Amino acid sequence: MRFNQPVCTLFFFFIIITTILIKYSTIVEQNNQNIHSPFSNNVNNSNNENNNNNSIFRKRPLQGQVVQVEKIEKHCGDFKNIPVENCLKYLDKNEFDYYIMNESEPICNEDSKMLFHIFWRGPITDKLVFTMKSFLFSQPLNCSVLYIWINYKDVDFLNSKIMHPLHKFIPDNIDFKTWNTEEQLSSIKFFRDLKGFKLVHSSVAFSDMVRFILLYKYGGIYIDADVLLIRDMRPLYYSNFEFSYHWSSKREYNTAVLRLWKNGTTARMILQGAVKNKMNFHPYRIRKYLSQNDSYEEANKHLYMLPVGLFDPLWLKNDKVQTLSTLEPNLNKIKDFFNPELLPLEYLEESINNDGNKNNTSNSNNNSTLASPLEFRKVEKFFRGIFAYHWHNNWRTVIEPTSWAGVLETAFDEFMVGKRGNLYNEYITH
Repeated sequence: MRFNQPVCTLFFFFIIITTILIKYSTIVEQNNQNIHSPFSNNVNNSNNENNNNNSIFRKRPLQGQVVQVEKIEKHCGDFKNIPVENCLKYLDKNEFDYYIMNESEPICNEDSKMLFHIFWRGPITDKLVFTMKSFLFSQPLNCSVLYIWINYKDVDFLNSKIMHPLHKFIPDNIDFKTWNTEEQLSSIKFFRDLKGFKLVHSSVAFSDMVRFILLYKYGGIYIDADVLLIRDMRPLYYSNFEFSYHWSSKREYNTAVLRLWKNGTTARMILQGAVKNKMNFHPYRIRKYLSQNDSYEEANKHLYMLPVGLFDPLWLKNDKVQTLSTLEPNLNKIKDFFNPELLPLEYLEESINNDGNKNNTSNSNNNSTLASPLEFRKVEKFFRGIFAYHWHNNWRTVIEPTSWAGVLETAFDEFMVGKRGNLYNEYITH
């Protein structure tokens, strides 16, 4: 039996295309499945909105998607010419541009979890719990764990009243670890024979040291306890570079968010540099430890200094570097995050007149006409595009329900008991 050659060619072409489409649909299905075990996607009408480009909900990045740091640098790096609000608009709307697939990267799963660290000294407080809640609200919990390293033996963290809502996440997602300085240092070869040095035990200087030791030994991302996680960190976590971010407008590191690899060269260089400099781990010293001539460009090859907008959108405005910046929300000072009152011009929104022209409307100076700041303040509108939010040491400030801090905490609390979804429109199922 003879086959017509054009027919055979078309038949085999059809088989190849069908195979590719089946494989692609399988990959998409795997990424769209409910792989985040504590969550269930909302199947109500809001789920349809999630497929809309104008949706308030985000989509989880696909397994293997990582950031192209060159794209982020192009749209966010030049703080002298690029307002932070432009950076955030890019980060919010253009994931398709700065996410790329890297199938060689490890897959985030129960056997290979993203690892986050926080170091804490003293009794547990509402602010530490606030940050834990942000982790639960934002990260894919089937493949993420947050280690809380505690240096306070006499406190029963688990029986603290403010910890009760988090018990169901312990230890799978939140795991308390005891910090022992002598044990940690003696487990690292170039510390074992170190004699004659005196550790600085002030809380800030000590935590500066702890983060580098933890990341050298275990790898992962270290965050200060005053940093809230907002977006899924996988595209940054699995990228092929280690990172921190700019100290405001300076070419110095801020290590409030710090990604280092386990037993990595960068962490080792910093630890060894600190040993030679009386155990000085201040962020301003890091660049010197990574380059012989204190070069920003050379240090950046080892530890990438990400633009400040990704984690600290208010810092440049707070420091009067971008005084004309119009953010959303349009806050002015870092402390405004805790302000229970609506600020003048906090929200400037565009409406359309009957003639088709745009009309700027805002919560102007007449704030008394508003029933509550909660009419404007919604967790979905909080600096869209950021990956994390650093609120800078307001440890004793009360979290008022109508403040931005209160809005976020309320969303976190309602999410944990299944009353609302997170920013990915996912719901807790247990």
